[in-house]
Amino acid sequence: MTLRIGSAQLNAEIMPYGARLHQVWLERAGLVAGLPTRAAYQNDTSYRGAVVGPVAGRLSGAQAMIGDMLWRFDPNEGTQLLHGGAAGFHARDWQIADQGPEHVTFALDLGHCEGGFPGRRRVEARYAVNGLTLRLDLAARTDRPTLMNLAPHVYWNLTGGADLTGHHLRVAADHMLPLDARLCPVGPPVPVSGDLDLRAGRLLSAGPGYDDCFCLSAAPEALRPVAWLSAPGAPALELATTEPGLQVYDAAPTRYGIALESQCWPDAPNQPGYPSILLTPQDGTRVQSTEWRFTLPKEN
Repeated sequence: MTLRIGSAQLNAEIMPYGARLHQVWLERAGLVAGLPTRAAYQNDTSYRGAVVGPVAGRLSGAQAMIGDMLWRFDPNEGTQLLHGGAAGFHARDWQIADQGPEHVTFALDLGHCEGGFPGRRRVEARYAVNGLTLRLDLAARTDRPTLMNLAPHVYWNLTGGADLTGHHLRVAADHMLPLDARLCPVGPPVPVSGDLDLRAGRLLSAGPGYDDCFCLSAAPEALRPVAWLSAPGAPALELATTEPGLQVYDAAPTRYGIALESQCWPDAPNQPGYPSILLTPQDGTRVQSTEWRFTLPKEN
């Protein structure tokens, strides 16, 4: 089952399973590297199109302090927890809370310790089309302290090709997180350099393969553009977000699409000085917003 929302030029198909962005159409061009069926998504291990959570990215040791208690989770990547684990939000059927021609809102109501995390939680994902912009607002609240760091895990492919040939990515970040062999962060941000300096933009096919978190700010900010993706003869994408981090993953070696995961920095509870992902009842509803702003290709 997919739901379609859109404007005269921009349309999006979204699935309740994982609140997935299945496809985006700009006029006749499909821009997302999706899969054909729900069964294909269920068998996929790359989180294609899903809203991932409750904690996007990796939690080292599959554990974290929440308040004064150490919480241990069921690891799903070696000894680590990735994207909330096997029972994460990507693997759930979200309820349709509201919909109209240009928007749809999905919701999850989670019990205390459901999925391994504390708190009775309400999570919503609202997709809305306005002109040539698709916006996603991820909202969450809880009745007791918990961890919450949501992210869209859409794989973009602007040409509809088999890989990212010709795709050029620019990211407005002068620092990134250093990683260990398990791809977990190890310490404070470091300056970008070499192939990992995307400030002037780089051709993705010439890069080393990316699975890195770029540090956009030290805390959430007002919505601002942070990344630009383009390819010859294809629509261009500008990504704007409120979040302090952007995880860039190019699905190497096949590189069928590029995931630009706007989120807080991964492993934040276990890394001193990282922006907090603790959500408490006193915080009310926390909203993480991302906009994908499209431009039609120039006519020759």
